[in-house]
Order: sequence, then C-alpha cells, then structure tokens
Amino acid sequence: MVSVNYFKNKLCPKLRQLKKRKKDNKRTSLTMIVIPHCQEKAVKNISLPFWLVKFTVILGVICLLTVGYFVCGYFSLHYLAKENKALQQVNAVQAVEIEELKDMTGDMQNKLEGLMQIDREVREKVGLSKSKEEEEALIALQASRGLNNYSLLTIGLAERQMRCPHCQKNFCLENTSSVVQCPGQHKELSDLAEKDALEDLRVELAKVDFLLTSQARTMEKLKLDVEAQDARPMAWPFRGYITSQFGSRKNPFDHSKEEFHEGIDIDGPYGAPIRAAGKGVVTFAGSKGNWGNMVLISHGFGYVSLYAHNSSLLVEKNDQVEKGQIIARLGSTGRCTGAHLHFGIAKNGEWVDPLEILK
Repeated sequence: MVSVNYFKNKLCPKLRQLKKRKKDNKRTSLTMIVIPHCQEKAVKNISLPFWLVKFTVILGVICLLTVGYFVCGYFSLHYLAKENKALQQVNAVQAVEIEELKDMTGDMQNKLEGLMQIDREVREKVGLSKSKEEEEALIALQASRGLNNYSLLTIGLAERQMRCPHCQKNFCLENTSSVVQCPGQHKELSDLAEKDALEDLRVELAKVDFLLTSQARTMEKLKLDVEAQDARPMAWPFRGYITSQFGSRKNPFDHSKEEFHEGIDIDGPYGAPIRAAGKGVVTFAGSKGNWGNMVLISHGFGYVSLYAHNSSLLVEKNDQVEKGQIIARLGSTGRCTGAHLHFGIAKNGEWVDPLEILK
C-alpha cells in the first residue's frame, strides 16, 4: 500500500509535468519583439514557428549550394575556354610549321628522286649496274609516295621518349594515358615536347636538305663530266696508216711551201667504211670545196669532228648518229693526192690534235 501511495503521490505528478513540458515544447515558437523608438507606437511581437525557421534555413542552404555550383561551373567553363583558345593558337602555329615541314619533305623527296634519276643516267653511260641494296632503297622511296606527307616526316616522332621533371617518369607522345596518371601536368609537357620534337625535326630536315642539295650539285657535275666524256669523239673512225700528222707540214702539192694541217690523214682502201668517232648530230653532209664530200658532226660540249675526201656519204644533215655508226665511205674527192680520210677534231672552235683525244 505504501508503494502504491508513493507512486500516486510522487511519481504521477512528475510524469504529468514531463508530458506537459513536451507538449509545451512542441508548441514553442520563435518570438521576436519589435520595440519602436516612439512611445506612442505599441510594441509588436512576431512569432514564427520552428518548422518555418527550419524550412527557411534548409532552403537557404540549398540556394547557397546551387549558386555556388553554378558559380564554380562558370569559372570552370571560363578557364576551359581560355585554355582551349590558347591550345587553338598553339595548334595554329604547329599547323603552319607542319605545312612547312610537308613542303620541305616533298622538296627533299623530289631531290632524292632526282638524284636517283641522275644516278641511273650516269650508271647507264658508264656501264654500271645497281646493287641489290640500291634497288631496295629505290623501291622503298617509291612506296613512300603512298604515305601521307605528315606521316612520312613524323616517322619515329610518336615513339620518342620524354622525361617529366615533376615525377621523373618517361612517357611517349602517343601514350595519352600518361597525361592523366601524372600529377605533374604531363599535358603541358606533352605540348612542349611535341613542339621541341617538331623543332628538332625541322633542324634535322634542314641538314638533310643541305646534304641533298650538295649531293645534287655533285651529281649534276658528275653527270656533266660523264656526258662531256661521252661526247668526246674518242673512237677511231678508221684504222689505217697515218700519212700526215697534225700541225705544220710541207704542202703535198708544193714541197717548197709549208702549211698548217688541221687534222690527220689516214690511208686506206677505197670504199672502206668510215665510222662516227662519237655520238652527235650531223651539222653538214655534202661537198665542200677542197674537202670534197665531207661530214661534220657536233658532239656537244664544244666538240666537233670532221670527215673529208669521202667517196660517198651515208648520212644527212640533222641526223642523230651513234658512236661507231658508219657515216661514209673512204675516197679521194676534193683536193687530195689519193684515197685517204682527213679526220679533224675542233674544241670550242679551235682545231686540236686528234691523237690526243682518240683512244
């Protein structure tokens, strides 16, 4: 009985007070008192419930986060736009450089093909054949015509190893994943490395172009030397006994007088074939006073050969003749003492001793 009375008298009132406090707390609101400066105006009480205050705070936080998100997005887009503009400028400069390198590569390839063409012509003239390695190099050069010019000039550029000063790791320009993995801004390094690589490539191409130009001059000079050598009338027009040398001699019709003999006289049987001493063009074929039936051949590089006193001519003016080709028959036309060939060689308009040129 004591415990029951104790519960009713002590605990029940306390429980009622707790319930009342909870009920009062639920009804609690935020009250603001506005006290005017003027005493005539009444004091105002503004009471706001807590749920409205909480809602307002939550809404304010959401608005603040939203505004912050859009502000960050704006500055991020502004930064990206600025970076893209800078990259576009870099790409424009590199595009111009690449076009210049393409032109340089095309010129170099043309020079190289020109060198090979000159090499073929020189080899044909001197009777040499190409080696297997040279044939393979020519095939590879012709196959490169199917390559894009940029691919041709950037062969090996993508595999070039670069070192990052931030992380001390090697990376390749073609390996884009390394740009993401490196905390040291590999993207900027990649752009700088590609720019340096293009500059190095430009320097190397300039060196190769200089070497090709020098080689082209050398090959052109060699070609001219070979052509000049080939143009020299070095083949004997007719093998026989030389009855009169080049230079001063006694006149065959008046031994008391001397005259300058502008060639050599080669004795032989009447009608023997006369051959061209070298490749050239017939500039005269016909009768010419004391020379009788005469053939004049221009071999180029200042060389001219003369064949006189022939019995008959087998070529005409403007005919192309080859070395060793039969152009006339030995005879005794014109001013002469018997059947023979008068053979003369002029260089740059002056008669020279044929025996110094003939082989």
